[in-house]
Amino acid sequence: MVSGGKDTLSRKGTALAECTTIPWNVGSAYKSGAEVSNPDPSDLIACSTTSCLQSALKNVVPGKRIVLAPGTYTGSFSTDVEGTALKPIVIESQNPAEPAIISGYSAGSGYSLRVRGDYWIIRNLKFTNAQKGIILDNSNFTRITDVEVYHIGYEAVHFRDGTSYSSIENSRIHNTGKTGAGFGEGVYVGSAEGASYNQNTHYNTIRNVIFGPNITAEHIDIKERSMGTLVENCIFYGEGISGANYADSFIDVKGNGAIIWNNTAYQNGNSTIVDAFQLHEIVPGWGIDNGFSNNTLYLTDPSAYVIGAYNNASATAYQNTRSPAGNMYRGNVTVTY
Repeated sequence: MVSGGKDTLSRKGTALAECTTIPWNVGSAYKSGAEVSNPDPSDLIACSTTSCLQSALKNVVPGKRIVLAPGTYTGSFSTDVEGTALKPIVIESQNPAEPAIISGYSAGSGYSLRVRGDYWIIRNLKFTNAQKGIILDNSNFTRITDVEVYHIGYEAVHFRDGTSYSSIENSRIHNTGKTGAGFGEGVYVGSAEGASYNQNTHYNTIRNVIFGPNITAEHIDIKERSMGTLVENCIFYGEGISGANYADSFIDVKGNGAIIWNNTAYQNGNSTIVDAFQLHEIVPGWGIDNGFSNNTLYLTDPSAYVIGAYNNASATAYQNTRSPAGNMYRGNVTVTY
Protein backbone atom coordinates (compact mmCIF):
# COMPACT_ATOMS: atom_id res chain seq x y z
CA MET A 1 0.00 0.00 0.00
CA VAL A 2 1.10 3.56 -0.72
CA SER A 3 -0.39 6.45 1.25
CA GLY A 4 0.00 10.18 1.72
CA GLY A 5 -1.46 13.34 3.18
CA LYS A 6 -3.13 14.89 6.23
CA ASP A 7 -6.83 15.37 6.93
CA THR A 8 -7.48 19.07 6.35
CA LEU A 9 -11.04 18.78 5.17
CA SER A 10 -13.95 21.00 6.14
CA ARG A 11 -17.58 20.85 5.02
CA LYS A 12 -17.41 24.11 3.11
CA GLY A 13 -14.17 23.22 1.40
CA THR A 14 -12.68 26.71 1.53
CA ALA A 15 -10.03 27.66 4.08
CA LEU A 16 -9.63 23.94 4.74
CA ALA A 17 -9.45 23.41 8.49
CA GLU A 18 -8.22 20.27 10.22
CA CYS A 19 -10.91 17.92 11.48
CA THR A 20 -11.38 14.25 12.18
CA THR A 21 -15.10 13.98 11.51
CA ILE A 22 -17.61 15.68 9.27
CA PRO A 23 -20.39 16.99 11.52
CA TRP A 24 -22.71 18.27 8.81
CA ASN A 25 -25.49 15.74 8.25
CA VAL A 26 -28.16 16.14 5.62
CA GLY A 27 -30.38 13.75 7.57
CA SER A 28 -30.60 15.90 10.70
CA ALA A 29 -34.07 17.18 9.85
CA TYR A 30 -35.35 13.61 9.85
CA LYS A 31 -33.89 12.87 13.28
CA SER A 32 -35.79 15.68 14.99
CA GLY A 33 -39.36 14.57 14.52
CA ALA A 34 -39.96 14.53 10.79
CA GLU A 35 -40.01 10.71 10.74
CA VAL A 36 -42.12 9.35 13.55
CA SER A 37 -41.66 5.76 14.68
CA ASN A 38 -45.41 5.11 14.96
CA PRO A 39 -47.05 6.92 12.03
CA ASP A 40 -50.76 7.55 12.07
CA PRO A 41 -52.51 4.92 9.90
CA SER A 42 -54.74 7.66 8.52
CA ASP A 43 -51.67 9.19 6.88
CA LEU A 44 -51.14 6.08 4.73
CA ILE A 45 -52.06 5.95 1.03
CA ALA A 46 -51.89 2.27 0.06
CA CYS A 47 -51.40 1.55 -3.65
CA SER A 48 -51.28 -1.65 -5.66
CA THR A 49 -51.92 -0.25 -9.16
CA THR A 50 -50.21 2.22 -11.47
CA SER A 51 -53.28 4.46 -11.58
CA CYS A 52 -53.33 4.67 -7.78
CA LEU A 53 -49.65 5.64 -7.72
CA GLN A 54 -50.17 8.31 -10.39
CA SER A 55 -53.07 9.78 -8.45
CA ALA A 56 -51.22 9.65 -5.13
CA LEU A 57 -48.20 11.49 -6.53
CA LYS A 58 -50.49 14.22 -7.86
CA ASN A 59 -52.73 14.62 -4.81
CA VAL A 60 -50.60 13.73 -1.79
CA VAL A 61 -50.25 16.34 0.98
CA PRO A 62 -47.49 16.91 3.54
CA GLY A 63 -47.17 14.19 6.16
CA LYS A 64 -48.70 11.43 4.03
CA ARG A 65 -47.02 8.10 3.18
CA ILE A 66 -47.49 6.49 -0.23
CA VAL A 67 -47.02 2.77 0.43
CA LEU A 68 -46.66 0.43 -2.55
CA ALA A 69 -47.61 -3.23 -2.47
CA PRO A 70 -45.13 -5.68 -4.05
CA GLY A 71 -45.24 -5.61 -7.84
CA THR A 72 -44.21 -3.54 -10.86
CA TYR A 73 -45.65 -0.08 -11.52
CA THR A 74 -45.06 0.93 -15.14
CA GLY A 75 -45.21 4.52 -16.35
CA SER A 76 -43.37 7.84 -16.24
CA PHE A 77 -44.00 9.09 -12.71
CA SER A 78 -43.65 12.65 -11.41
CA THR A 79 -44.85 14.95 -8.65
CA ASP A 80 -44.79 18.69 -7.96
CA VAL A 81 -46.06 18.45 -4.37
CA GLU A 82 -44.03 19.95 -1.51
CA GLY A 83 -43.50 18.36 1.87
CA THR A 84 -42.32 20.31 4.91
CA ALA A 85 -39.54 19.89 7.45
CA LEU A 86 -41.95 18.52 10.06
CA LYS A 87 -44.20 16.73 7.58
CA PRO A 88 -42.14 15.22 4.78
CA ILE A 89 -43.86 13.11 2.14
CA VAL A 90 -42.82 9.46 2.03
CA ILE A 91 -42.96 7.01 -0.87
CA GLU A 92 -41.94 3.49 0.11
CA SER A 93 -42.54 -0.23 -0.27
CA GLN A 94 -45.05 -2.00 1.91
CA ASN A 95 -42.51 -4.81 2.34
CA PRO A 96 -38.83 -3.76 2.22
CA ALA A 97 -37.89 -7.42 1.74
CA GLU A 98 -39.92 -7.45 -1.49
CA PRO A 99 -39.49 -3.93 -2.87
CA ALA A 100 -41.97 -2.52 -5.32
CA ILE A 101 -40.49 -1.82 -8.76
CA ILE A 102 -41.11 1.54 -10.42
CA SER A 103 -40.46 1.03 -14.12
CA GLY A 104 -40.48 3.28 -17.14
CA TYR A 105 -41.67 2.13 -20.54
CA SER A 106 -38.18 1.65 -21.98
CA ALA A 107 -34.56 2.62 -21.39
CA GLY A 108 -34.89 5.03 -24.30
CA SER A 109 -37.38 7.51 -22.86
CA GLY A 110 -38.88 9.09 -19.77
CA TYR A 111 -38.14 9.06 -16.05
CA SER A 112 -38.73 6.40 -13.44
CA LEU A 113 -39.53 9.14 -10.91
CA ARG A 114 -39.21 12.92 -11.09
CA VAL A 115 -39.72 14.95 -7.91
CA ARG A 116 -40.14 18.74 -8.06
CA GLY A 117 -40.93 19.40 -4.41
CA ASP A 118 -39.00 19.72 -1.16
CA TYR A 119 -38.89 17.31 1.78
CA TRP A 120 -39.53 13.92 0.23
CA ILE A 121 -38.32 10.56 1.55
CA ILE A 122 -37.92 7.90 -1.16
CA ARG A 123 -37.07 4.51 0.32
CA ASN A 124 -37.07 0.73 -0.11
CA LEU A 125 -37.91 0.82 -3.82
CA LYS A 126 -36.42 -0.31 -7.13
CA PHE A 127 -36.23 1.93 -10.22
CA THR A 128 -35.59 0.60 -13.71
CA ASN A 129 -36.23 0.66 -17.46
CA ALA A 130 -36.32 4.40 -18.17
CA GLN A 131 -33.98 6.86 -19.87
CA LYS A 132 -33.35 8.51 -16.48
CA GLY A 133 -33.90 6.98 -13.06
CA ILE A 134 -34.64 9.32 -10.13
CA ILE A 135 -34.59 13.03 -10.99
CA LEU A 136 -34.76 15.67 -8.26
CA ASP A 137 -35.56 19.07 -9.78
CA ASN A 138 -35.38 21.96 -7.30
CA SER A 139 -36.10 19.39 -4.61
CA ASN A 140 -34.40 20.46 -1.39
CA PHE A 141 -33.99 18.38 1.77
CA THR A 142 -35.08 15.22 -0.02
CA ARG A 143 -33.70 11.88 1.12
CA ILE A 144 -33.30 8.81 -1.10
CA THR A 145 -32.46 5.70 0.91
CA ASP A 146 -32.35 1.92 0.44
CA VAL A 147 -33.12 1.99 -3.27
CA GLU A 148 -31.75 0.14 -6.28
CA VAL A 149 -31.51 1.86 -9.66
CA TYR A 150 -30.56 -0.24 -12.70
CA HIS A 151 -31.07 -0.82 -16.43
CA ILE A 152 -31.27 2.90 -17.16
CA GLY A 153 -30.65 4.53 -20.55
CA TYR A 154 -28.68 7.54 -19.25
CA GLU A 155 -27.96 8.57 -15.63
CA ALA A 156 -29.42 6.74 -12.65
CA VAL A 157 -29.88 9.63 -10.18
CA HIS A 158 -29.70 13.37 -10.89
CA PHE A 159 -29.65 16.22 -8.37
CA ARG A 160 -30.73 18.94 -10.80
CA ASP A 161 -32.12 22.46 -11.14
CA GLY A 162 -30.97 23.89 -7.83
CA THR A 163 -31.61 20.78 -5.73
CA SER A 164 -29.66 21.30 -2.48
CA TYR A 165 -29.26 19.67 0.94
CA SER A 166 -30.57 16.38 -0.44
CA SER A 167 -29.05 12.92 -0.20
CA ILE A 168 -28.85 9.37 -1.47
CA GLU A 169 -27.68 6.70 0.94
CA ASN A 170 -27.65 2.95 1.62
CA SER A 171 -28.40 2.21 -2.03
CA ARG A 172 -27.12 0.39 -5.11
CA ILE A 173 -26.69 1.70 -8.66
CA HIS A 174 -25.62 -0.44 -11.63
CA ASN A 175 -26.16 -1.05 -15.35
CA THR A 176 -26.59 2.50 -16.62
CA GLY A 177 -25.92 4.07 -20.02
CA LYS A 178 -27.89 1.40 -21.85
CA THR A 179 -28.78 3.80 -24.69
CA GLY A 180 -25.96 6.36 -24.29
CA ALA A 181 -22.72 5.19 -22.70
CA GLY A 182 -21.29 8.70 -22.35
CA PHE A 183 -24.34 9.83 -20.39
CA GLY A 184 -24.61 6.84 -18.07
CA GLU A 185 -23.50 8.44 -14.80
CA GLY A 186 -24.42 6.83 -11.52
CA VAL A 187 -25.14 10.09 -9.66
CA TYR A 188 -25.06 13.42 -11.49
CA VAL A 189 -24.88 16.58 -9.37
CA GLY A 190 -25.81 19.88 -11.04
CA SER A 191 -25.77 20.70 -14.74
CA ALA A 192 -23.18 21.48 -17.37
CA GLU A 193 -22.38 25.06 -18.30
CA GLY A 194 -24.93 26.34 -20.79
CA ALA A 195 -27.77 24.12 -19.59
CA SER A 196 -31.11 25.77 -18.88
CA TYR A 197 -31.32 24.42 -15.32
CA ASN A 198 -30.28 26.29 -12.17
CA GLN A 199 -26.66 25.21 -11.65
CA ASN A 200 -26.57 26.21 -7.97
CA THR A 201 -26.89 22.67 -6.66
CA HIS A 202 -25.21 22.73 -3.25
CA TYR A 203 -24.41 20.61 -0.19
CA ASN A 204 -25.81 17.30 -1.36
CA THR A 205 -24.67 13.99 0.13
CA ILE A 206 -23.87 10.60 -1.43
CA ARG A 207 -23.33 8.07 1.34
CA ASN A 208 -23.03 4.27 1.59
CA VAL A 209 -23.86 3.68 -2.07
CA ILE A 210 -22.53 0.70 -4.03
CA PHE A 211 -21.77 1.71 -7.62
CA GLY A 212 -21.38 -0.80 -10.43
CA PRO A 213 -20.71 -2.88 -12.23
CA ASN A 214 -21.58 -1.60 -15.69
CA ILE A 215 -21.95 2.09 -15.00
CA THR A 216 -20.74 3.37 -18.36
CA ALA A 217 -19.83 6.97 -17.46
CA GLU A 218 -18.46 8.38 -14.19
CA HIS A 219 -19.96 6.86 -11.09
CA ILE A 220 -20.34 10.40 -9.72
CA ASP A 221 -20.13 13.59 -11.80
CA ILE A 222 -20.11 16.84 -9.80
CA LYS A 223 -20.64 19.73 -12.18
CA GLU A 224 -19.32 23.27 -12.24
CA ARG A 225 -21.11 25.77 -9.95
CA SER A 226 -22.01 23.00 -7.49
CA MET A 227 -20.66 23.51 -3.96
CA GLY A 228 -19.99 21.31 -0.96
CA THR A 229 -20.89 17.85 -2.25
CA LEU A 230 -20.09 15.13 0.30
CA VAL A 231 -19.22 11.59 -0.89
CA GLU A 232 -18.49 9.12 1.88
CA ASN A 233 -18.41 5.38 2.59
CA CYS A 234 -19.18 4.39 -0.99
CA ILE A 235 -17.88 1.41 -2.99
CA PHE A 236 -17.06 1.69 -6.70
CA TYR A 237 -16.65 -1.23 -9.12
CA GLY A 238 -14.95 -0.10 -12.32
CA GLU A 239 -16.11 -2.73 -14.80
CA GLY A 240 -18.08 -0.98 -17.50
CA ILE A 241 -16.68 2.57 -17.38
CA SER A 242 -16.51 3.10 -21.12
CA GLY A 243 -14.37 6.12 -21.94
CA ALA A 244 -17.26 7.55 -23.96
CA ASN A 245 -17.63 11.33 -23.60
CA TYR A 246 -14.36 11.40 -21.58
CA ALA A 247 -15.65 9.00 -18.91
CA ASP A 248 -12.36 7.68 -17.49
CA SER A 249 -12.65 8.04 -13.69
CA PHE A 250 -14.86 6.98 -10.81
CA ILE A 251 -15.55 10.56 -9.72
CA ASP A 252 -15.25 13.74 -11.78
CA VAL A 253 -15.28 17.02 -9.83
CA LYS A 254 -15.81 20.38 -11.54
CA GLY A 255 -17.43 22.12 -8.58
CA ASN A 256 -15.93 23.60 -5.41
CA GLY A 257 -15.51 22.41 -1.86
CA ALA A 258 -16.39 18.76 -2.42
CA ILE A 259 -15.34 16.29 0.26
CA ILE A 260 -14.57 12.78 -0.96
CA TRP A 261 -13.60 10.54 1.95
CA ASN A 262 -13.55 6.99 3.25
CA ASN A 263 -14.53 5.41 -0.07
CA THR A 264 -13.22 2.22 -1.71
CA ALA A 265 -12.77 1.73 -5.46
CA TYR A 266 -11.78 -1.25 -7.59
CA GLN A 267 -10.39 -0.79 -11.09
CA ASN A 268 -10.82 -4.51 -11.79
CA GLY A 269 -8.63 -4.46 -14.88
CA ASN A 270 -10.48 -1.65 -16.69
CA SER A 271 -7.64 0.18 -18.46
CA THR A 272 -10.05 2.96 -19.49
CA ILE A 273 -9.74 4.38 -15.97
CA VAL A 274 -6.96 7.00 -16.11
CA ASP A 275 -7.45 8.50 -12.63
CA ALA A 276 -9.59 7.23 -9.80
CA PHE A 277 -10.66 10.82 -9.10
CA GLN A 278 -10.41 13.73 -11.53
CA LEU A 279 -10.79 17.49 -11.15
CA HIS A 280 -11.38 19.93 -13.99
CA GLU A 281 -11.76 23.69 -14.28
CA ILE A 282 -14.58 24.03 -16.80
CA VAL A 283 -15.54 27.53 -15.59
CA PRO A 284 -12.89 29.92 -14.20
CA GLY A 285 -12.86 29.77 -10.42
CA TRP A 286 -14.52 26.36 -10.27
CA GLY A 287 -12.97 22.93 -9.67
CA ILE A 288 -11.03 24.22 -6.64
CA ASP A 289 -10.73 23.64 -2.88
CA ASN A 290 -11.79 20.00 -3.04
CA GLY A 291 -10.63 17.46 -0.44
CA PHE A 292 -9.87 13.74 -0.68
CA SER A 293 -9.24 11.80 2.53
CA ASN A 294 -8.84 8.17 3.62
CA ASN A 295 -9.91 6.68 0.32
CA THR A 296 -8.69 3.17 -0.59
CA LEU A 297 -8.01 2.44 -4.25
CA TYR A 298 -7.31 -0.97 -5.77
CA LEU A 299 -5.85 0.11 -9.11
CA THR A 300 -4.63 -2.83 -11.17
CA ASP A 301 -2.83 -0.47 -13.57
CA PRO A 302 0.18 1.16 -11.82
CA SER A 303 0.13 4.02 -14.36
CA ALA A 304 -3.36 5.11 -13.24
CA TYR A 305 -3.36 7.97 -10.72
CA VAL A 306 -5.34 8.26 -7.53
CA ILE A 307 -6.09 11.97 -8.17
CA GLY A 308 -5.57 13.95 -11.35
CA ALA A 309 -6.16 17.73 -11.23
CA TYR A 310 -6.29 19.41 -14.64
CA ASN A 311 -6.16 23.02 -15.82
CA ASN A 312 -6.41 25.18 -12.69
CA ALA A 313 -8.39 22.68 -10.61
CA SER A 314 -7.06 21.95 -7.13
CA ALA A 315 -7.39 19.49 -4.28
CA THR A 316 -6.03 18.61 -0.86
CA ALA A 317 -5.17 14.95 -0.18
CA TYR A 318 -4.72 13.10 3.11
CA GLN A 319 -3.98 9.43 3.71
CA ASN A 320 -5.35 8.03 0.49
CA THR A 321 -3.95 4.57 -0.22
CA ARG A 322 -3.57 2.43 -3.31
CA SER A 323 -2.70 -1.19 -3.94
CA PRO A 324 -0.57 -2.29 -5.64
CA ALA A 325 1.93 0.59 -5.57
CA GLY A 326 1.79 3.06 -8.44
CA ASN A 327 1.08 6.66 -9.35
CA MET A 328 -0.60 8.82 -6.71
CA TYR A 329 -1.18 12.47 -7.65
CA ARG A 330 -0.74 14.80 -10.60
CA GLY A 331 -1.60 18.44 -11.08
CA ASN A 332 -2.37 20.90 -8.30
CA VAL A 333 -2.84 18.41 -5.45
CA THR A 334 -1.54 19.45 -2.03
CA VAL A 335 -0.57 16.42 0.05
CA THR A 336 -0.61 17.13 3.79
CA TYR A 337 0.88 14.98 6.53
